[in-house]
Amino acid sequence: MTVRAILRKDYPQGFFRLLRIVWVRGTVGIPDGGYSAKLTLAVWPKLVGWERLCSTDWSLTLLGLRIHYSRSYGGIFAS
Repeated sequence: MTVRAILRKDYPQGFFRLLRIVWVRGTVGIPDGGYSAKLTLAVWPKLVGWERLCSTDWSLTLLGLRIHYSRSYGGIFAS
């Protein structure tokens, strides 16, 4: 597991990135082997929001804190 502070404004997306956590379960890249997962936290000027981007990717916003989760079965996320 890797935890990294980002602490910068994402101008195209419109929020301030705080933190990224990346971990791997199993062996990534082989059939039924495992996946790489990423959880990010950001501050966003929005009170409440929910977005299901695809079956392995979602975003939840509560009181301005955006939580984004994503999985990758074919490769490992950069930490």
